[in-house]
Amino acid sequence: MKRAGALALLAISWGTACVPDAGRPVRTAETYGVILDAEDRRPANGDALGTLLDATELEDAFLRRTAVRALGRLENPQLSATIVRHLADPESEVRGAAAEAAAQSVHGEDGAAVLDALLDRVARESNATVRGALARSLGRLTLTETGRREVGGALVELGNDVDTEPAETLLGVALGFESLTRSSEGAGIGRPAADLLVELMAYRPGGGESAAQAGAGHIRALAATALGRSRRLSLELIRLGMADPEPEVRRTVVGFLDAAPPSTRNALVGEALADTEARVATEAVRYLATLSRTEPRCEQLLASAGPDVAPAVRIPALEALARPCPTVSPQRALLVQAASAIGEAGAAWQPAAQALHSLARLDPDRAARLLPLYVEHESPFVRAYAARTAAMLRDVTVLLTLGVDPSPNVRNEAVQGLFSVEGHGLDDFLLTQLAGDDPQLLITVAGLLEGAPDRTRVALAALTAFERVSRAERETWRDPRLALLARLSELGDASLTLRMTPFLHDYDPVVATSVAQLLGAWTGRAHVAEAAPLPRAVVPTRAELRTLEASMLTLHMSGGATLVIELLADQATTNVARVVRLAYSGYYDGLTFHRWAANFVLQGGSPGANEYQGDGPYTRDEVGGMPHWRGTVGISTRGRDTGDGQLFINLVDNPRLDHEYTVIGRLVDGYDILDSLLEGSVIERAEVAEVR
Repeated sequence: MKRAGALALLAISWGTACVPDAGRPVRTAETYGVILDAEDRRPANGDALGTLLDATELEDAFLRRTAVRALGRLENPQLSATIVRHLADPESEVRGAAAEAAAQSVHGEDGAAVLDALLDRVARESNATVRGALARSLGRLTLTETGRREVGGALVELGNDVDTEPAETLLGVALGFESLTRSSEGAGIGRPAADLLVELMAYRPGGGESAAQAGAGHIRALAATALGRSRRLSLELIRLGMADPEPEVRRTVVGFLDAAPPSTRNALVGEALADTEARVATEAVRYLATLSRTEPRCEQLLASAGPDVAPAVRIPALEALARPCPTVSPQRALLVQAASAIGEAGAAWQPAAQALHSLARLDPDRAARLLPLYVEHESPFVRAYAARTAAMLRDVTVLLTLGVDPSPNVRNEAVQGLFSVEGHGLDDFLLTQLAGDDPQLLITVAGLLEGAPDRTRVALAALTAFERVSRAERETWRDPRLALLARLSELGDASLTLRMTPFLHDYDPVVATSVAQLLGAWTGRAHVAEAAPLPRAVVPTRAELRTLEASMLTLHMSGGATLVIELLADQATTNVARVVRLAYSGYYDGLTFHRWAANFVLQGGSPGANEYQGDGPYTRDEVGGMPHWRGTVGISTRGRDTGDGQLFINLVDNPRLDHEYTVIGRLVDGYDILDSLLEGSVIERAEVAEVR
């Protein structure tokens, strides 16, 4: 079939879907749906790719932009030459999308393929937003040292005059420098670039609009990051950053206090610890934790670990106190007091659990006496900490008790601890764990069984588990199935060929390919994988897209607090649609945020309260556009196009996640409780309401 007919062909399959804009003509709406469907197919060739290529030539600029963005998301360097042609599109929204798509097309590959085209456009482009997109895209290319120098020069050219350059351009320049210094570990920043970054650290736009001031804060924080990485932060700049009204700037410079003269660091740390923003004080604690122990530093850590300190600050301080201070007794007393609070009514378990874990390193006997309080606790999160602590104490009795706990997450911790003591003497016990269906536990057990002496028995058990979980036909169980296949490859032999052969036609192409390789190794002859993929999830209908564009997602947390999330339906259509469907079905109700990483992310929405258990089918990545600012909501994945419905909220600006993880929304209400949410926080109810 010729490419000219590809749009019409896929229009039949998409039916009545429409663009999230009720004012567009129906024909435009239907074409948007066709593009969306073609992107979702992740084509390397054929009609779906032809659809996207055709759509880049359509009359409607919105549709051209959508198609160009889709081509970039395929991450196919062979499409880069096609994409860069659209840097000259008459419409700025298309040119901006082309800049982003060009960089995405060579993501993880040699960026030289698009470097010259992007550099050439810098000299020609006048639109501020597109210039920002060019800067951001140039900075993230993988290049040689020579190429990085060229990019640095182009970013300086784009920054030009900070006093007159529009904020949209300067934000792109700052993001470009952040990416450039991250990939080069700070190398290659010359004097002109450093001078520009210093100016950007002091950037204050005119006017008092909150959005403009927030954008300026991002610029200043990114500039501080780039200067810190390139070892160009002076004490004067650190003091400037510490006095900044934007907490993210203050947090950023605290992470680079090694650049300050040693005689000034204690005072700067003290200033940061006293900051009213938890993330700034947390960064100071994290910095303290990297330093050698002195009495003044230990006093600061002890003060930060007190019961009246915000948990987001207190928990990292308690973690840091696992290392002994010059005078241990106050440290021990504080940890014992904090760990003993696990039994007190109304006391948060998270600081207590961290205190127990630190106490186990500092004073194992004291920790052992407190451990029964944790083993008997009603929360599986607390019992998991008990298992980790028991592993440190090498307490086999406690580990055996927790090894049969009702919670797979507790058993997961316990079996690792037991194996560290018993080794393959534990194999009989490990094989009993293969009877369960928790993906994380299966991965752990399959890994521990590596090198098992009873090869035949373990291989048969692994195959039985593999067959059982495969029957569920859950794409998101790829990880445990691959872990089981790894054990089969190591411990099995050709006698199992008959049972393995059907999986050459597995629904997961990655698994089918692994099976073909395994059978080839067993039999000495080639086997061909012929995967039979499951039906793709249906792309949003016209009615769904109208709803998505007008909806907010509210997470009602235990205790009555709420997080209200504006959904970015145009940017991440399929992922937003999936989250909304799950919320309507009650899927998230009663689930938890099972992962909290200080000054990084809060992750949740797993029925198993772990990284490996989520909704069944995968959704594709829809990267780009919105950076991972504090308060943005992303989709957790374990590799490209492996979304499973789990969400994460950025607790700080995380530009290193840009172009790697999909952003589906941003907080519009709930920032006041964001730093109080911790591991185990419960989502009582997820509600979708049309409010726009």
